[in-house]
Amino acid sequence: MRHLRILIGLGVSVLFLLLLLRQVDMQELWDALRDVSPTWVAIALVFFGVSVWVRAQRWAAILRPIAPLSQTEAASLMTIGLAANNVLPARTGEIVRAVLLKRQRNISGFAVLATILVERILDGLVLALFLAATIALAGGTAALQIFAALVGGAFIVLTAIIVLLAMRPVVGARLTAFGLRFLPGRIRERAEGWAERFMSGLAPMRTGRSWVVVTGLTTISWGFEALSCWAVGQAFGLNLDLGIYFGVCGAANLSMAAPSTSGGIGPYEYFAREVVMRFGVPAATGTAYALLLHMTMLVPVAIIGLLLVWRQDLGLKTLVPDVDEITDEEPRVLATTPAVRPLFAGVALTPTPSRNREKGPEGQRGAEVDESELGSVRSSNGSEGSTAGAGASKVDA
Repeated sequence: MRHLRILIGLGVSVLFLLLLLRQVDMQELWDALRDVSPTWVAIALVFFGVSVWVRAQRWAAILRPIAPLSQTEAASLMTIGLAANNVLPARTGEIVRAVLLKRQRNISGFAVLATILVERILDGLVLALFLAATIALAGGTAALQIFAALVGGAFIVLTAIIVLLAMRPVVGARLTAFGLRFLPGRIRERAEGWAERFMSGLAPMRTGRSWVVVTGLTTISWGFEALSCWAVGQAFGLNLDLGIYFGVCGAANLSMAAPSTSGGIGPYEYFAREVVMRFGVPAATGTAYALLLHMTMLVPVAIIGLLLVWRQDLGLKTLVPDVDEITDEEPRVLATTPAVRPLFAGVALTPTPSRNREKGPEGQRGAEVDESELGSVRSSNGSEGSTAGAGASKVDA
């Protein structure tokens, strides 16, 4: 299955690169690249660096109640994850981040993945709004309008679902329990634990203010990346309004949701070029712009990420995560974290009767431990109710 995903991604990348380069005069493309201003490219790198830093602090803000990270730690993990996305197919960087944080802080990998899912959904929502606003104010091709409508609608629905799961965990628990009823008993028992830990990762996002803060940081981070797109445009001398580059940022990054090879090569360049061409940029110049823009985003992060892997003596195998490490049943540190415990208890799924029918004394003893742990956690709900709000609101600090 993994090899199939890689082959599909490679095929998609090749297809979009062919679409990008067809009917483009190679001499004109080279001339456009040769006349680029290095000063503006350097400015673009600064803007992009700030974007990555803000993105890292947003992740740290989401994680603060369950796994406090320093600014440097968050930026390091974020950069290594982005580097993995840029050098490996199938966008494995998110798994890399989850595995590394699980190793460092001994917390649930599924809980970490929940925080990353919040990031990705808000990223998609903000980028879709960037693209939609550009099309509404300046116009766009039929293809861009359809793309914006489909992707924007999808992320609005996903945002509504994740907000509901975070702010109404009981609803999420009931929906999950209903879905798990259709799984075989042995698989259902494991899936219950995974769902339980995943829901615990949404605990910091239980207040409306938390969503406002995290969405604000998301908008700021992508705003700086849009400024990076603008600076690269200035390097080519493109005479486009600043607002157009927010559309470039939205279309190019949303395109990476499609299967592709490392770093979204192919779709990213094609959609970035399509936006600037819509506003009068020649095909060769637009293609050169898209190629350099993506290189500005890919190469520095890949180099810095690999240097961080080497400096921290993590080994290159770090960039090829073991998915089984995420699905490991241990640890369950989140269940005993004071600030999160009441929230965790509120979304815990009731163990199925089959747990109590496990064969052997060890299985029975394990089931009894699970029952007692869940009972003690639930009983703390009343005495520590005020702690939940304080813990969840720490994301606003």
